[in-house]
Amino acid sequence: MTGYVNASDKSDFGVYVASYESKSRALALQINQKLLKVPAISRGGRGKVLIIGAGASGIAAACRLLERGFRNVTILEAQNRIGGRVHTVKFADNVIELGAEWVHGEHGNVSHKLAAPYNLLESSKALNDTSTYIFIDSQGNHIPKTESTQLLDLYHDIHSKLSENIKKFRGSYGEYFSTKYHGALGENPITDPIRASQFLEWIHRYENIIECSDSWYDTSAQGLTEYHTCPGDPLLNWKGKGYKTLFDLLMCRYAGTSKALPVREKIQFNKVVSNIDYNSMNEIIVKTEDNSHYVADHVICTASLGVLKAQHKTLFTPPLPEIKQSTIQGLNIGTVDKIFLEFPYTWWPDGTAGFNLIWSQEDKNEFLQSFGQENKWLTEFFHISTVDHQPRVLSGWLTGPTARYMENLPDAVVVEGFYKILQKFLSGTYNVPRPLNMMRSSWHKNKHFRGCYSFRSLESDRLNVWAKNLAEPITGSNDKPVILFGGEATHEHYYSTVHGAIETGFREADRLSNYYRERKCHL
Repeated sequence: MTGYVNASDKSDFGVYVASYESKSRALALQINQKLLKVPAISRGGRGKVLIIGAGASGIAAACRLLERGFRNVTILEAQNRIGGRVHTVKFADNVIELGAEWVHGEHGNVSHKLAAPYNLLESSKALNDTSTYIFIDSQGNHIPKTESTQLLDLYHDIHSKLSENIKKFRGSYGEYFSTKYHGALGENPITDPIRASQFLEWIHRYENIIECSDSWYDTSAQGLTEYHTCPGDPLLNWKGKGYKTLFDLLMCRYAGTSKALPVREKIQFNKVVSNIDYNSMNEIIVKTEDNSHYVADHVICTASLGVLKAQHKTLFTPPLPEIKQSTIQGLNIGTVDKIFLEFPYTWWPDGTAGFNLIWSQEDKNEFLQSFGQENKWLTEFFHISTVDHQPRVLSGWLTGPTARYMENLPDAVVVEGFYKILQKFLSGTYNVPRPLNMMRSSWHKNKHFRGCYSFRSLESDRLNVWAKNLAEPITGSNDKPVILFGGEATHEHYYSTVHGAIETGFREADRLSNYYRERKCHL
């Protein structure tokens, strides 16, 4: 034997060497990964990402991840639609918004930035004009325009100076505003004390719509300094196309946009997450109520604050860190519901923004004596607005415990009750026909939301917790983001808004993108 191999043996030897080298590289990679305790990098240099929720934050996160080269992205959505708390539905002559309705502001607002190139937004001019609101008392009398306008101007004046005057105030927003309100009326008595008190109660209820609180005595005055407004028109509607248009813009599916992102193909509907197990920081196991199991390197959770409050103790294994549990306890979320009535024709004056109902305590008592305590919820009606691009529709607003009570009533009871209130306040001036159809929201009753949008409470003051605490990811070795959190409640300054939710989706997608870019630099 010469020690050489013949030609026929060379190919077998080459296969053996190649196989040996391949196994050696694989073994080295496995050892390296165990030492680093990080997931393997898939083709394209990105890990497997699971997004919980196909609302504004979840869709935004998926879009940004796909743009940044992530391919292994899955969205688990509990319902059979995308949008979350954006919910556009067909009704009457056009569409209505059961959830978010307006784009608030222009400059620095990502929703406006997406829509502006296509001229998709317009001002809800009537709603911005205080003179177009009709105030009526519970005797059916129109409150003089001069009086209501002066009181509204006082309201807006106090509100406009919040940021400069509230910084050192310790207590609730209700305490702050009431003090300022009575102080201003003491210097300039616009109206009599009884009317002033009734109007303050109306402002209280209206502010509960804005803050999504049960009471402004629950809302932190100090916490309001965290919220930032976007300059520009605060009430921009979608010209009858609906807020759902925003998702086509995000996914580049709107006419004239660039190549569509394959986000819809990544969504699995009717997947209710029951547990997120991150005991192994390298392999997160997500279980759903239909007994499906998913494994991921990273999970972006965009569940609403209401869901986190109700379920975080069973949703996460192991339990969330103490600071997160305290933040979920401290931040709050309330209920704002809308009831839409379609009429056979428009019976209110052209250009009317809506009707504001001013109750006296005597009239409330008389109403309850006539119709019973079970109709107490009707005495909480205070604001009825017209609806853009819906000439035959009015929208009634309810908040807090009253809204939650209404959600559990039969449709027929709600329609009849709303009509009863219209008759009481408006039949002396207008011929109010019976409504043809009704549709309403039920955000608290829906277990996938348990409320509408977040606010800063006195409890968050007491615990000294803020959105940034909720936004902080849970990390593993080498600062690997394991569980990431998105959604409007995690935004420090734009909480309670759609544009805030979108920004948090982008933020968490960028966090993952930056993580992999930095890893690549160290390899």
